[in-house]
Amino acid sequence: MTLNPLEQVNQNLKEAIFEAISTAGLAAPEEIPAVVLEVPKDKAHGDLATNAAMQLTRIAKRNPRQIAEAIIEHLDHGKAGIVKAEIAGPGFINFTLSKSYLFPIIEQVYRQGEDYGRTDKGAGQKIQMEFVSANPTGSLHLGHARGAAVGDALCNVLDFAGYKVTREYYINDAGNQVVNLCKSIEARYLQELGQDAEMPEDGYYGEDIKGFAKELVAEQGDALMSMDAEERTQFLRKYGLNKELDKIKRDLGASGSASMNGSARHCFMQTDRLKLR
Repeated sequence: MTLNPLEQVNQNLKEAIFEAISTAGLAAPEEIPAVVLEVPKDKAHGDLATNAAMQLTRIAKRNPRQIAEAIIEHLDHGKAGIVKAEIAGPGFINFTLSKSYLFPIIEQVYRQGEDYGRTDKGAGQKIQMEFVSANPTGSLHLGHARGAAVGDALCNVLDFAGYKVTREYYINDAGNQVVNLCKSIEARYLQELGQDAEMPEDGYYGEDIKGFAKELVAEQGDALMSMDAEERTQFLRKYGLNKELDKIKRDLGASGSASMNGSARHCFMQTDRLKLR
């Protein structure tokens, strides 16, 4: 596997420490424990640190600081890009490294552009992510906006990691909520035609429903009056849900966030082909 520049720096330093331990006669190669590198909490302590000297006390039968001195004395500074190596505390070794290791990274970023950092770790494994999935009879709120941003960001990360991601917005178009939507639009439609019609007790009283009714009258006139009850219910059901879904698509897409626009594109990929019951 090809190492990225940062991984290569770590590998070079580990190899240099291993060789220094062996050259100093502190331990036979097969006795040397795995070299562990850590990033110091305090930047003043360098770029990387190791406790290798303390791990060798039992094998080398020496004080950890003496072991650390021997390791530093036999280090190949040039091979590992070491600018400075210092002993700290009971036997830690802190390393300050040449920043020249960053130059290949700049070249790599320039060459790969937006694909820099992309991996094939997911190996094309399929993942389906459902998010937002708001009630199709109502409007979106800030909670849905958060869900859209987080959900789409997670999808982007997984896609970047090599997974085959499908975004899903589940449209729950069943139950009393849809029945009440139909009845609400029907009542407002009849009112627009000048008829006396009561809104259902659990209906939707928002201005958007009144707007849907006005548009319906402008488009269809009184044509729905000639339909039987079942035919009119089915028409209003499909009409109302499509209107509400269009509103949700618009709100997601108009958020001004790239991730939210992604949600609008991907979540509703199959909405146009959806056959509402």
